[in-house]
Amino acid sequence: RMLKINFITALDRSAQADFNWQPVLQVFTNLEDDKIAELSRSGDDVLRYMISNRDNHNSIRNIIARARENARGMQDHITKEVWESMNEFYHLANDDAAVERAIECDEQIVMLDRFIERGLMFYGVAEVTMPRGQGWNYMTLGKLVERGIQTADILDVKFSNIDYDLSNAADVPYWRNLLLSLSGYELYLKTYRSGLDSRNVADLAILNTSFPRSLLYSAFRLERTIHALSSENLEATDQLRRIIGRLRSKIEYSDLETISEMGLHDYLKDVKKDFLTFSDALSHSYFAYN
Repeated sequence: RMLKINFITALDRSAQADFNWQPVLQVFTNLEDDKIAELSRSGDDVLRYMISNRDNHNSIRNIIARARENARGMQDHITKEVWESMNEFYHLANDDAAVERAIECDEQIVMLDRFIERGLMFYGVAEVTMPRGQGWNYMTLGKLVERGIQTADILDVKFSNIDYDLSNAADVPYWRNLLLSLSGYELYLKTYRSGLDSRNVADLAILNTSFPRSLLYSAFRLERTIHALSSENLEATDQLRRIIGRLRSKIEYSDLETISEMGLHDYLKDVKKDFLTFSDALSHSYFAYN
């Protein structure tokens, strides 16, 4: 989704002066700054690297390949429909010729829409076919941890360009692109009547409990899902509940004033660290072999 929004922005001549691909590469890769600067000169090269590059461990191709391997090893715990949906996604992501053809024929948006639709299809199939048991809870935990981390990363990169100043209005296209990348643009327009504003963008992405990609929403849902696992490993679940309880409280009892006093960068860094701590504890408690 972020690739699509950035590609459309790159085609908008009125926005081209202030546009570059560096924020996408900063969020979704571990490349050095000089490599990012070199790669970001060409939108098509960015798409190739982020979609089909075999050497990029975070390319869509490699992510879906790893997801399919996980699904293959857990077929007894997922539905037939979920496996088939993942398998179709895998074949789409591994069609190198189709990706190259789309780039050469200027059909990049069509290609990106196919990836977005396939991702939504997977989530929809899982939602309506998966029993609400152990497998569902693990899938939900993984999804929420990833969303929390990605939202923190995207906010950190975007606000770094205005020195994390919540009073900096920036420009309308800048915040619209951020909100579209998070699927939050429509909710923003319905929630805030004063137009696109830096403080309101931060409020939506951090504190809004109705926004599925906000930090607070992810923390609330993580806490609820951990409660559903409490009968399986009580000691481990108690530790996880303490970790996520602290994280949820840290976000829930914050406001934009206290966040500004702490510094938005430090706040987001701290929240991301807590999400990662929770993820590490979850892996150690439920998936470690020693």
